[in-house]
Amino acid sequence: MTRRDDAPRPDGATTAAEYVAALRELREWSALTYRQLAAKAEASGHVLPASTVAAALGRGTLPRADLVEALVFACGLDADAAARWLTVREDLAAGRVSEQPATPAPTEVPDAATPLPFRRRRRRLIPIAIGVAGLLIAIGVIGAVRYATDDGDGDENAVFPNRLSDGFYLIKPTHIADGSLCLGEGRERNGRTDRPIVVQRPCDGVVPDTYLVAVAPDVYLIKWRNPVDGVGCLRVDDAIMVPGALLGPEDCAGSAHERFLIEPVDPGVFRLRPVHSGLCIGILGGPHETTVKAEAVQAACSGTADQRFRLIPVKGKEPLSPGQ
Repeated sequence: MTRRDDAPRPDGATTAAEYVAALRELREWSALTYRQLAAKAEASGHVLPASTVAAALGRGTLPRADLVEALVFACGLDADAAARWLTVREDLAAGRVSEQPATPAPTEVPDAATPLPFRRRRRRLIPIAIGVAGLLIAIGVIGAVRYATDDGDGDENAVFPNRLSDGFYLIKPTHIADGSLCLGEGRERNGRTDRPIVVQRPCDGVVPDTYLVAVAPDVYLIKWRNPVDGVGCLRVDDAIMVPGALLGPEDCAGSAHERFLIEPVDPGVFRLRPVHSGLCIGILGGPHETTVKAEAVQAACSGTADQRFRLIPVKGKEPLSPGQ
């Protein structure tokens, strides 16, 4: 995992209440629900029960050190960031930072909805209820972000102050000099599976339709509208945290590995970074791979042209209906 410079930090916290408030801001910045945080923590070898972290973030006293460490890693930060959070906590606990009594913050209630059913062929979005409204400062953008308290998907049609509006786009890797290839549906070239995955294919007639939906500042779901299978969300295979994972469509569930930070790097040019890993999306084979059907893959961020994309709005398509 890589350290994200835009993530909230504990620096400046002089009381336990301020430290806990910074942890709440970190949790909100991650755009993950309590259940998703618990799952990510377990995957990295930590224990972070949803009810425990919700209770800890609702109090004005210092959480346990192991809970802080697990939460920081689950939010996608690295060991250096975790060490900084633990150092500030240790200073507060030891009285090395002047601390004033604080009024406990309201207790947050963890989401308790059951997991969504899996449907491979017909992909639909589950209608969601809108819950807590919060103010989030991240990636240089200040905006109101609304989160759902039932399943963590949030209000997928909410308006955020992003650089990209919700809508249909062509996603063009910039290493293709003539701009003739886009990300679309294909199959693994080695024939290992016959499932749909993300590959390079000609932009002329590319399928499926690609639709971006903002779920947090500069964080999007990338939806595919397939004429046969319906609407699904692109996600990194099995929430894999290391380079080499492919991408494919599945039922939308609001999970971190189907949320992408779309990060501007030049005017009109962006990087696609899975929220769960902080890595980058590129093309298998790197910037020299210019052939049709080359697979998109999660990779270490290198800044090469195959990891940079132009997002071209597409007009005139029938919009997604409510609930898709």
